[in-house]
Amino acid sequence: MSVNPVILVHGTQGSWLKDEYPVDYDNALLWTGILKRNFDTLHLHELDATVDAQVKRWVMPHQAVPLIYAGIVDEIRDEMDEQPYAYVFTYDWRKDNRLAAQALSEFIDRVLRVAGVHEKIVGRSAPRQVVLLGHSMGGLVIKWCATQIVSARKIAKIITIATPFRGSLKAVEALLPGARNLFGFENKKSMRHAARTLPGVYQLLPTWDHAIVDSRSGQELQPFNVSSWQKNLVDNLSKRFSPHFLSDKLADARAFTRVINKPWPEQLVKKVYYAHGTGSDTWNQVAVDTRRGNFYLFKEADSDKHGDGTVHSLSSAQPEITGRKRVHLDKKHRFRDQLVGQHANMPNHSGLQDWILGVLRVNPYAEHSYESPL
Repeated sequence: MSVNPVILVHGTQGSWLKDEYPVDYDNALLWTGILKRNFDTLHLHELDATVDAQVKRWVMPHQAVPLIYAGIVDEIRDEMDEQPYAYVFTYDWRKDNRLAAQALSEFIDRVLRVAGVHEKIVGRSAPRQVVLLGHSMGGLVIKWCATQIVSARKIAKIITIATPFRGSLKAVEALLPGARNLFGFENKKSMRHAARTLPGVYQLLPTWDHAIVDSRSGQELQPFNVSSWQKNLVDNLSKRFSPHFLSDKLADARAFTRVINKPWPEQLVKKVYYAHGTGSDTWNQVAVDTRRGNFYLFKEADSDKHGDGTVHSLSSAQPEITGRKRVHLDKKHRFRDQLVGQHANMPNHSGLQDWILGVLRVNPYAEHSYESPL
C-alpha cells in the first residue's frame, strides 16, 4: 500500500535567499538565517511587493535552513523506509503568503505526480493525498492553500507547529524604531527598513483581543489602523514612500488575517493536528503611550510562560481542535534552543518528532513514547 507524501512548509526566515542575477557568484547567497543576514538586499519595491527594490537583484528562495529542518525531514524519511516521500516546499517568506499558498498548490500536484510514477514502477496505486506539515508561518501558508485553493480531497492530514494563527507582537516590534527580535538581536536600521516593505511581516500582526492597549485607559488599539502606530513611523513611511503606503499594507494584511482567523471548515477540521510551545517568556500585551506620539512600551510589555518566546498560546491555540490532536511542548535548555530560540528550534524536539511519526502512522509506537502533556 502506498503512503501519503509529506510536504514540509517552513516558517518565516526559514529558507535561504539567493540572488539569481549576480555578477559575483561567490556572494550570491544573501540570507542563511544565521551566518548571512544582508538586510540591505531584502527590500521589496514600494509599488509592487513581488519585485525586489534593487534592480540589480533577483532574489529567490534557495533551500530550507538545514539547522532547523534537516533533522525532522530525515526522521520522517527514515521511518517511511521504502517510500520516503518527504519533501520541503521552499518559498520567499518576505512576500505575500497568498503567493506562497498558490505555489504550494502547484507543488502538491507535482509531488503527487512524482510519487505516482515511482509507485507505478513497483506496481502500487498512486497516492491521491498529501500530508501538509507547517512550522510557524508555514502553517498560515498551508491554511490559506487548504481553505482557499486546494480541494480538501487532496489533503490527508494537516500538522502545524507553533503557527501564529493570530500573529505575534514580535511583528509589531520589528516595524518600529529600536526593533531587534523578529530577525534576531541586531538593532539595525537596515533591518527595520527592510521589514517595513515585507508583506510577510504585516501578515503576522497580532489579532487576539487586547494585544495592544492604550497605557492610560486600557482601551484596545487595532494594529491595522494607522492611528494606532507611532507617529514617527507613520511620518517616516509617508516621506520615504507615499502617504498611503502604511494604510495600504495594513489593509491588505487585515484582509489576509480575516481569512486565517476563521475556524477550520468542517471538511478539514478532522484532519488537523497542532503543536505549540510553552515555558518561555512570551509577550501577550503591549501598552502604547498615546501622549508621546503613540510610543510603544515594549520594555514594560506584559509576558508570561504560555508561549515559545515568539508565539503566544493566544495566537497558536485552535479551539476547534481537541483531544490528542494537539500537544504543547515545554522549553528545553539545549544548545540549539539557546542559539536560535525555542520557537525556531521546535522541529528538532525529539518528542514532537515522535508525536508527528505517530500522527503519520509510519511508526506505530512513536505516539505512545511521547510523555509531555497532551
